Amino acid sequence: MRSSYFDFFGEVLLEVRGEGGRSTSQFREMYPYFESDVSESEPDIVVERTTATPDPDIVLGDPTDYYGWTGDLFVVRNGSNFMAVEPGWEHIYVSPGWEPFYATYPIEFAIRSRLVERNEALIHASGVELDGETTVFPAWRGAGKTNTLLSLLRAGGHFLADDRLWVGADGDARGYPLGVNLQPYNVESFPEIELEYDGLVDRAKPEIDQYIKEHFASGTSIPEKGVRFLARQVLESNERNFTHIDSLFPDAEYTETSSIDNVILLRAAPNSETVSLEPASPETMLPALRAINNYEWNHRLGEYFNAYDSLVPGASMADRLHDVIEREEEILVDLLRQKNTYVAEIPRNKDWGESGIDRDVVETIRSLEGRHDREVAYHD
Repeated sequence: MRSSYFDFFGEVLLEVRGEGGRSTSQFREMYPYFESDVSESEPDIVVERTTATPDPDIVLGDPTDYYGWTGDLFVVRNGSNFMAVEPGWEHIYVSPGWEPFYATYPIEFAIRSRLVERNEALIHASGVELDGETTVFPAWRGAGKTNTLLSLLRAGGHFLADDRLWVGADGDARGYPLGVNLQPYNVESFPEIELEYDGLVDRAKPEIDQYIKEHFASGTSIPEKGVRFLARQVLESNERNFTHIDSLFPDAEYTETSSIDNVILLRAAPNSETVSLEPASPETMLPALRAINNYEWNHRLGEYFNAYDSLVPGASMADRLHDVIEREEEILVDLLRQKNTYVAEIPRNKDWGESGIDRDVVETIRSLEGRHDREVAYHD
């Protein structure tokens, strides 16, 4: 059985066992920066591909969509796919088609539990160092986080992360260089980026899918519904293709740690044509960051852990999650009170180059250079 090892900051060692199917292959695509040859060390967490379907004695939910307990394994079932967990969440079994991110969240919870003891919190954000200043961009999905990163890298910046990173109460950021799952609109905005496809059909699928979404998204006629159904069946795929930032911009260097100068919350503004930036108080920023983290991973983890605690004797994972979230919010408050904090509204335009949003973003960030921490006036 193939095994791969990934060492996260010397705190958590992950072993991925087995191959075939998306559930284990995605980990290997996401985490190559952390790959390690420490195969003789005992892993903290194991994710193992399996086809041995668990048979719970007790279930919470529908016949094919439930939480269950076999007496030895906690089971999360979703249709034909499942995740089965040994008590303690140190060994996770996944079926070949299981959604990989649903196993990523408990893995990252183990890392969060360690790093929170070092006064570091995980946030859903990109991070860039441009002209000697480091800016962190927390955002909801679709708000322009990746395009903002790419715009700044093309302008000569260096990167900490695209999707999520760690921030400390001392004002530093720790990079988290995961693979980037580029979308068609990212490529359209940056024509110098070329993705590799298996053939012309695979190359055309994303463009056709995007066209259908734009022109048939809200139609109620039977033909329009039929087009959307066929698109979902034929064009959409659960597979993700991860690209690494240094392969997109070879001059961009990975920055492991850096002192943060600015925290800019990105918000999508569908009716705007230009980028806008306003100072925002820590009291305004914290609920936004809380909502983002809840949407990205805490809500799902909370559901998993509460179901787990109700089925597994002596379990207390929900309390552990609560304690980590509470400490992370304290860390975020300490960070936000030290740094310049802003909200940026980003036009929702799929081609940033044509509309000039990429240039607006770079100019906006460069306009902040030289400002001293906390010397901003809030407009709440």
